[in-house]
Amino acid sequence: MRLDDVLPRWQFGEHHDIAFSGSVAAVERVTWREVPLFRALLFAGSLGRTRMPADRPFLTQLTAGGFTVLSRTPDALVVGAVVRVGDQTGPVPLGDDPAATFRAVDEPGHYKVAFDFRVQDGVLRTETRVLATDEDTRRRFRRYWRLIRIPSGLIRTEWLRAARRRSA
Repeated sequence: MRLDDVLPRWQFGEHHDIAFSGSVAAVERVTWREVPLFRALLFAGSLGRTRMPADRPFLTQLTAGGFTVLSRTPDALVVGAVVRVGDQTGPVPLGDDPAATFRAVDEPGHYKVAFDFRVQDGVLRTETRVLATDEDTRRRFRRYWRLIRIPSGLIRTEWLRAARRRSA
């Protein structure tokens, strides 16, 4: 299963790539120590209350915080989350068949975010896609996207470079 299977249409997105000669498994092994920019942003954003264990895999923390691996193959990894907005904000549990649940969510007041890492023809690529389930949520997310798009891109680029170093 690929990102196109999980989230074929989207309203917000970005992609980054880097020359690479390894396996997508390197992405999963990247630790917080190897993504210092994100670690610093998280620390600053939490006013010093959040510190990540330097040797813990970055992806492990993401999946503990509401993201779920939707698909894993030797050359691709797809991760996603469904987030409820409004009075009961937070990630939606995706259950025993997370990819099917992810695809099925369409009720208003949610946004779906999915990203992948895939290796093909000597390139490691990551793409992020976001789909809001209604116009009000899309407007709200657009404001958030304006704030986080640049830091998000920097984090993704840092993650790609760390994976490449691991594969060297």
